[in-house]
Amino acid sequence: MRNLRPLQLQPRERFNVFVGDNGQGKTNLLEAIYTIATLRSFRTAKLTDLIAFGATEARLGARVVKDELVRVYEVDLAPGSRKVRLDGKAVRPLSRYFGGFNVVVFTPEDLALPRGSPGDRRRFLDRGAFNFEPGFLALASDYEKVLRTRNSVLKQAGQGVLGGKQVEELLAVYDTQLAQLATQIISARQRFLSTLGPELVKAFSAITRTGLAAGARYVSKLVDERGVVAPAVIIEERLREGRARDLASQSTQLGPHRDDVVLELDGREAGSFASQGQLRAIMLAWKTAELEILGRAHGDQPILLLDDVSSELDPARNEYLFHHLASLAGQCFITTTASTHVLLSRDRADYRIQAGQILQ
Repeated sequence: MRNLRPLQLQPRERFNVFVGDNGQGKTNLLEAIYTIATLRSFRTAKLTDLIAFGATEARLGARVVKDELVRVYEVDLAPGSRKVRLDGKAVRPLSRYFGGFNVVVFTPEDLALPRGSPGDRRRFLDRGAFNFEPGFLALASDYEKVLRTRNSVLKQAGQGVLGGKQVEELLAVYDTQLAQLATQIISARQRFLSTLGPELVKAFSAITRTGLAAGARYVSKLVDERGVVAPAVIIEERLREGRARDLASQSTQLGPHRDDVVLELDGREAGSFASQGQLRAIMLAWKTAELEILGRAHGDQPILLLDDVSSELDPARNEYLFHHLASLAGQCFITTTASTHVLLSRDRADYRIQAGQILQ
């Protein structure tokens, strides 16, 4: 996979620290674990990007032990193909694959999200919503398929490939489907955020001890000032009303794919006025809160993938992070350029990654 050599790894139950220079394959290892768990990458929309240059396929597998039950997850990737097996058998329906174990990833890019693009924040939010409710992934996939098809009709109409009546009939069908899925996606995102909110406040307070409160607010044209999501029939009507605009732009302008989550500090948009240290503290608090609520929701701690975040945090934030992780019971895979950044003295195994090889 990518630059990783074929390997088998039997990690420790708690902390597994992978040390190496940049470009040696550290993040690729975490990406492989994340892909096995979610069938998605946290770095790219195309899973075929994971296939090593010059290779024809990539094979990923994990043996997961939970509550004394052993399950084997396998993913084979090839151009235009993805084969998924659970305990040696093809998975039908695919939703059966999820829920056996949860994975949370924390990357240096996450620290920049308050000032990043809405698209990046949406993807970040959706990773959390999926971990909280595994069924969210199928919902999001269905929405993306309908959205792509609707946008294709809009483009074909703009190019004159489809006639007016045919366009109207097709868009009416896709408007109905899109509206029904949109209400479910927004509601799932809101459920995750409302559960996360109190823990986010608590974690930020513990990290900064400044008396300021961190928060996250969902922003959508389909949600009123009280936070109530518009019913599907209203969304469908608004899609119909905006059809001329969509035809002109050849893309769908309304829906959860246009929404945003705004990080706040004392009720103000953090990305606009908070300091760099405060922004990083907010994102650290988010991940701390996410681990807390997922542990409660699923009865056990998710696996944490920590990708060289320590080098981006100041000493006080870094100390908080590892003090908190040491108090949890979950398994962690941590990458770093220097082992001294990882402030853990117990229950850890250190590995070196060099040129795609893991050296013990």
